[in-house]
Amino acid sequence: MRARRLLAELRGTAPPPSGSRALAELCAREIAGDLLSPEILGEELARGARVVEIARGSGAEWREMPAADVVWIGRDVYASIPGAVARVELLEAARRAARRAVVVHVPVGDEGSHAGRVVVDAPRRILRALGLRVAEPGDRFGVEHGGFSHCFFDEEELRREARRAGLAIVRRRAYLFVLREIDEIEERADAFGVEMVRALTEVRDAERARTRETPERALAAMRARGAEAKQRGPIGRARLQRAIGWIDALSRAVGRRPSCYRRTLLELALDAGAAREPVVFGLDVESTGHIAFKDREERSFDVTFEVR
Repeated sequence: MRARRLLAELRGTAPPPSGSRALAELCAREIAGDLLSPEILGEELARGARVVEIARGSGAEWREMPAADVVWIGRDVYASIPGAVARVELLEAARRAARRAVVVHVPVGDEGSHAGRVVVDAPRRILRALGLRVAEPGDRFGVEHGGFSHCFFDEEELRREARRAGLAIVRRRAYLFVLREIDEIEERADAFGVEMVRALTEVRDAERARTRETPERALAAMRARGAEAKQRGPIGRARLQRAIGWIDALSRAVGRRPSCYRRTLLELALDAGAAREPVVFGLDVESTGHIAFKDREERSFDVTFEVR
């Protein structure tokens, strides 16, 4: 993390930014229903849907928005709201107005985040534990975040905020999440430390497959291992992904670069659900490639191909 950016983040720790002020900048307005396609919502939810969007700009007071089939919390709005309390308040209002579903755009991912989480978020956790009013872990104030953005490094935090608002994530397409008001049984997921141990025991074989086998053989081998592993719920899967992300980031300590391919192989090998999911290779001309699970990221490439 560069010194200037680090200084900006540390300066942003106290006092914490105002969630109420950010919420006051939002409005509600009706938009064309076809802006949210059946590919995102599913056929049943999308059919004839009346959609109200919560966004910045002119429009009705969002707390008094009319009932609609779908409430769409616009692109980059949710992560721009400081404080979990304010974000949950926004989700609760959307839930009350939505007859079918709430759709929210939230960038979720941890690539390149680990140094900042050590240097910035660890001190914040300590200060908050001591009762001091500082920004939340994950809050970022650098220019590239538009002044403020809360970073969701995996799905667990988002799912917990949704649950507090009486909602559950039922569908995901890249950074678009469909939430509905349903009863969700609380998941008894293994602790993050347990997932770290599991990933550590598998990383050597994943690295061997990455460097010595063709992609087809490597993916097939890891899928075969994953088919014999446990199938986690969404919280357990998020913790596994977090553990894999940390192990991959720490690979620099043994002279290896972080690798999206290594991460994907590890997840395929450690979760039965992941082992059944397609992965996508993306290639750019005169650039390196990328691999990820289908519909997990918002990226475009010159050439893509899917492997099941």
